[in-house]
Amino acid sequence: MNNTIKVSIIIGCYNVSKWLKDKSLSCILNQSYKNIEILLVNDGSTDDTLSACNHLKGIDDRIIVISKENGGLGSARNTGLDHAKGDYVWFYDVDDEVELDIIEKNVLWMDQYKTDLNIFGYWCITPLQNLTQEVSFNKRLISNNQELKSIFVDELLLVPNGNGFAWNKFYRRSFLEDHHSRFGNQRIQQDELFNAQLYPLLNRVFISSELLYHYYIYSSGNTRSHFIPDRYEIYISIYKGLKDFSEKWGLNDKRLDDYINNRLLAGINSSILFNTFHRDSPHSLKKKEEEIINILNKKETIECLNHIVIGKHSLEQKLYYKAYRKKSFISICLLRFIFNNLRTLKHVIIR
Repeated sequence: MNNTIKVSIIIGCYNVSKWLKDKSLSCILNQSYKNIEILLVNDGSTDDTLSACNHLKGIDDRIIVISKENGGLGSARNTGLDHAKGDYVWFYDVDDEVELDIIEKNVLWMDQYKTDLNIFGYWCITPLQNLTQEVSFNKRLISNNQELKSIFVDELLLVPNGNGFAWNKFYRRSFLEDHHSRFGNQRIQQDELFNAQLYPLLNRVFISSELLYHYYIYSSGNTRSHFIPDRYEIYISIYKGLKDFSEKWGLNDKRLDDYINNRLLAGINSSILFNTFHRDSPHSLKKKEEEIINILNKKETIECLNHIVIGKHSLEQKLYYKAYRKKSFISICLLRFIFNNLRTLKHVIIR
């Protein structure tokens, strides 16, 4: 093991005081590999996250605290990259947990195989449902871009619970810097486009079959639960970015087209059924109707709805699909009322 290799761990922090206090970065500070720098980027938090960061800095001198105006996780990670001094880079989310040898193993693989990217598996944990799923990959060493391209859809894209994340990957920092790779300015879902810009450039990649990361999905406290004014514009930018990635890399695979359009359909649902009716939305009912009709009139929305094979979806999605095609605000509101109440009733019965 080459212990002279430094790893930069970049952690974006926005109103995560609870996690910093409850978990105290214990799974990071107690890593078996010690030559690390931990960059805590306080992204304009409005709680006492900065204080919690500084407290941890007083405990471990490998921690560096950086404060900036709020700009979203991508912006925070970019700031971390700008300050990073390590040979390798890893992005970690404070509400998750990892194996205590995750860094040691990735340093060994990256040093041994001379890779620019490592990918490893994870556990996907939903505490509310007491559900844990394993997401693993076939172990392989990729030695050229054509080989990576040939397995991308089957082994790296169509993965249960997804593989667009930054936290289940290690990056060689010089590779990122040589290609001026940075996250986009979207406030959500920046990871997949960040990785997509890299795949056409990569030649040496190690894919591990080991599960090293514990990814927690909570019902609140993250971007899934926030009102975001430009949420649908973000989904459109991801849709365009993935289509551009597919075209530039020459990935002529219908399954990728289906994936991209299903991603946008999920964005349509989230924007209309969740974001528009969010308790923090300042809009009147009339304004909400205008907002929904505007979403349904978007060129990208029409392309997506025309592409989707609705027969493969649930009855709920089929009914929403028909309402979307008719651009019926009343039907959407009625369906939302019915299905939300059915879900509430189901939870009551289960309890």
